[in-house]
Amino acid sequence: MYVHPVLVGAGTPLFPQGSAPVDLRLVESRTFGNGVAHLRYEVES
Repeated sequence: MYVHPVLVGAGTPLFPQGSAPVDLRLVESRTFGNGVAHLRYEVES
C-alpha cells in the first residue's frame, strides 16, 4: 500500500463501510523524499 499524505475533507473510502475488520501486522515501512510512504502489511494468522 502506498500512502500519499493529502489533507482533504471527503473522498472515496478505500474499504466499503461495514466491512469486517482484518487483523494486520506492519512488516515494512519506507518513506520517500516526496512524502509518500510505502507500508507493507501481513494478515495476522
